[in-house]
Amino acid sequence: MVQSILTICRYDTVISPGAYFHLKTDWFESDQEIQTIIIDQSHVFTKMLSIYPNNFVMYLEQDANGSLYRTNYPLFRQEDKDYFEVEWDA
Repeated sequence: MVQSILTICRYDTVISPGAYFHLKTDWFESDQEIQTIIIDQSHVFTKMLSIYPNNFVMYLEQDANGSLYRTNYPLFRQEDKDYFEVEWDA
């Protein structure tokens, strides 16, 4: 049975309103390799799906209460870094 893209996104990362989120993407060459689909968007709410190289998928729900990133691989942030990385070995 084929899984829906959204059902494979089982890891959640929550970002508070106004907080910074940056994903380290040194594992591919250009942002043009990312396919982005805007599912729903208004002036207060966004739902967006991004498909990256290496079969990495990130779904974003963002509103005034913050951002929820759902991914098919877990994300982590080292204490001394200001960006998130994909944990490929999960």
